[in-house]
Amino acid sequence: MKTLTLSLLLIFSILINAQAQECLGIPFKSGMSFELSHFNAKEKLTGKVNYQVKDVRKEGGSTVVDITALFEDDKGKQRPPYTIRYTCSGNELVADMSGMLQSMQSTMKDMEMRLKSNKLVYPAKLSVGQKLDDGQMEADMLNNGTTMMTMNMTMTNRQVDGKESITTPAGTFDTYKISSDVSFENRAMGIPIRSSMRVVSYRTDNKIFDIKSETYNKNGKLLGSSVLTKAN
Repeated sequence: MKTLTLSLLLIFSILINAQAQECLGIPFKSGMSFELSHFNAKEKLTGKVNYQVKDVRKEGGSTVVDITALFEDDKGKQRPPYTIRYTCSGNELVADMSGMLQSMQSTMKDMEMRLKSNKLVYPAKLSVGQKLDDGQMEADMLNNGTTMMTMNMTMTNRQVDGKESITTPAGTFDTYKISSDVSFENRAMGIPIRSSMRVVSYRTDNKIFDIKSETYNKNGKLLGSSVLTKAN
């Protein structure tokens, strides 16, 4: 009888841990997968990124989600996978953008990436006209301990412009339209290289990724877009 009771408790524990954890209305569960497809200005597919939730755990009062990302170009060639992390508290979702650097580092084996800041915050509730906090990612690229380049990306003037229904291969979603200005500054040997663009993204309440995102140059010309094409 004691053995049966322990077995039932073990099964019950496994079932509880297998359930999706929810934070800010977003369900998180190991094994969940998403696909974002990327297109150029002429709507030609240039590649896609497959994301899979690998680990969901509690750390203090927050839910921490580790996601593996795998990029595949339009010819099916894959790059080494990298990991991104999301931290969900009771009032905001924080995106860790360091995975972008991990992807770059895989092609620069002699270089070391040292992250200095990486934070992009989404509040629990979005509303039209709402202004969002700036986002930033900054890192140094080192070779044998010597800094060869400093990379800095900032997202400013983030604002919820409106609401819009968006249909993709993954479904139809009621989204919030968010615009932001993105600036890049890379310094190599003290010489700055700067560029800027405008990003318009569409987010819904119960998905961790944008449903759609569009990138424009400083003159308002479309450069490319990404679309959520699968969500499991």
